[in-house]
Amino acid sequence: MQKIRSSQKGRLLVSLSILLCFGYITTSFVSFFVSRAALRSQIDQSTLPLTSDNIYSEIQRDLLRPTWVSLFMASDTFLLDWILDGEQDTRAITKYLQSVMDEHQAFTSFFVSEATRKYYHPTGVIKTVQREDPQDKWYFRVRDMANDYEINVDQDTAHPNTITIFINRKVYSHDGNYLGATGVGLLTNSVQDLIQHYREKYHRDIYFVDLDGNILIHSASMPDGATNIRDMDGLASVADSILAGELNACTYKKNGRLMHLNTRYIPELQWRLLVEQAEDNAVAEIFGALVANLALCSVIIALALAFTALTTSRYEKTNRKQQQEIINQHDALLEKNKTLEMALAKVRTLTGLLPICASCKKIRDDKGYWNRIEHYISEHSEAEFSHSICPECLGTLYPDFKQNNPADGSGRPES
Repeated sequence: MQKIRSSQKGRLLVSLSILLCFGYITTSFVSFFVSRAALRSQIDQSTLPLTSDNIYSEIQRDLLRPTWVSLFMASDTFLLDWILDGEQDTRAITKYLQSVMDEHQAFTSFFVSEATRKYYHPTGVIKTVQREDPQDKWYFRVRDMANDYEINVDQDTAHPNTITIFINRKVYSHDGNYLGATGVGLLTNSVQDLIQHYREKYHRDIYFVDLDGNILIHSASMPDGATNIRDMDGLASVADSILAGELNACTYKKNGRLMHLNTRYIPELQWRLLVEQAEDNAVAEIFGALVANLALCSVIIALALAFTALTTSRYEKTNRKQQQEIINQHDALLEKNKTLEMALAKVRTLTGLLPICASCKKIRDDKGYWNRIEHYISEHSEAEFSHSICPECLGTLYPDFKQNNPADGSGRPES
């Protein structure tokens, strides 16, 4: 019996533990997958687009003021008069360019004359631009373009190792003749600092690429020899769609990691802004919550099983005690019944009216037969008979024996 109870208890604990484990694990993993799906949706629809918007706003803020400065320079009467006067005083133009740079906190300011092809800078005349010089191609591009200005990223002639965003604007005389190109330069440091901030704080890599996919500014460490997004693992699979403007958001594998990407076209620069984020950094927090939840579930299951085992043990103990009391009471009842049966066996009596013959004293039974009285009583009770002769009958039947033994009270005749 004890083994059966222990087996039932073991099955109960095993069944309960399986049920609790299945319920908790299923709930935890369902919550994990739902949270991960919500996180992916948030990254694609909110986080990365918001980052793109913020960076685009910062770029617009940084580029709007230099654009207006270049417009002011191109229409400045001092510059126009100095050009039309034959560019006589070099110190005057360099002083003017220096004042523009200081006043508007530009990295550089310049003017290139169409008449003399001289490149004027706050430090003086740097060079004479030539069509054959690759570094001077920008000027001839500006001269021949249809728009009045452009925003271009290039090396500064005065600082060859510095990448600068130039706002190049055409200068016209009052009668519409082309006189040259002027403008200001803005260091990319502010943009670089901004995208580096996003990389460190939000774990997002940011790329600025031209329409051919060449990487101009970036926050990530670039693979050796990679200068174009077509050369990068993961990005290469979607590069053509991005550059064609067919894809604004996508996911892909990069070095075994799932990456989310959002792109935006910057018309002022004719660039594309790419914001890339690895999913694992964000999912790590959810996975940590899953592990903590499973650990908590394990503790709860262990406590539940311990409480169940304790409760069942107490119940079994109480049940065994009650069963033993019932068994004891049953045994006592059996003993009392046995005693009563023995007593009843000794107390069998005859009751009711017995038809008896007035002469021979035979008794009539239920079937109508007459039986000797001793036979009837023996059949209907536990009494047994022993025969003897009473004194009166002794005197009647054996008068001689009575006379010879007057004191014999046994009523037994002598043999």
